[in-house]
Amino acid sequence: MQQVYTFFMTDIKTPKDHMILVPMDFSDASYSAVYYAVEMANLFDNDIALLHVVSTGAIKSFFTNDTEIALLKERVREQLEKVKEELLEKWPNMRVRTIVEEGKPFKSINRVAAENKCDTIVMGTNGASGIEQFTGSTTTRVIKSSKIPVIAVKEKKTDPKFDHIVLPIDLTKTSRQKIDWAVKLGAKYDSTIHVIMELDEDELAMKKIKANLLQAESIFKKHNVKFESHLLDDRKYPDNLGQDTIKFAEEKNADLIMIMTKSESAKLADLFVGSYAEQIVNSSQKTPVMCINPKPTGAKSTGGSGFY
Repeated sequence: MQQVYTFFMTDIKTPKDHMILVPMDFSDASYSAVYYAVEMANLFDNDIALLHVVSTGAIKSFFTNDTEIALLKERVREQLEKVKEELLEKWPNMRVRTIVEEGKPFKSINRVAAENKCDTIVMGTNGASGIEQFTGSTTTRVIKSSKIPVIAVKEKKTDPKFDHIVLPIDLTKTSRQKIDWAVKLGAKYDSTIHVIMELDEDELAMKKIKANLLQAESIFKKHNVKFESHLLDDRKYPDNLGQDTIKFAEEKNADLIMIMTKSESAKLADLFVGSYAEQIVNSSQKTPVMCINPKPTGAKSTGGSGFY
């Protein structure tokens, strides 16, 4: 007998009165991340924290005394304050703070996010040089370890939007946690959610796919979120789900891809960071990717929602 799991939004915090963290390396991608954060902050009434982490490794390699280190931090702080001033010139009511930390970038990012009760991390993903230090490796580590969603941005945009969101769905329970976030963003932005699943020749697997699709559709209908459902034909989309997701997103000129960073089931190894999620983050050149770490799910329902 096919088992259908029910999930609710009890573990997702409302973004209101929470902070969006933007780690900055002053690259084009990180400036683009700032614009995405501003767009979200304006809609959800968030504060924004601009963070630069002075890497401990870089300090040991290039600086020999405390005076030089202090000068470096002051220079970074001045750059962050300049970005803050530019934001406030355009959006006078925006609440922005700047933070300079020293340590391992990915650990410092997650620690600052926890200390400031951040709701989301928005960061650029391109490599960098000099004091520009948020490399792909750092982004991957943040995505893997973050307890809150991470939006990874590559292409520079000054007018980000979320009109079209691509939501790939697999057969696991935790995959459906993405739907909670799709509802939250879709309702606020009046987005169209493009739910995609791969066709499967196995009859039982196909029944499960259709059941999951029907469940997603019912949730979107309940919350009046616009959606379109797409079962990807293997003849047009012959690659793995990661590459097919990117191809579909580019065809739709999508504004965001939402993925889980790993599956709750160890059997689905291609969903772990280092393969599926990392592949999408690294290969998606135009479409930002929202990465969500799955939280443990139970078989019992709460009978209601903590967010709606």
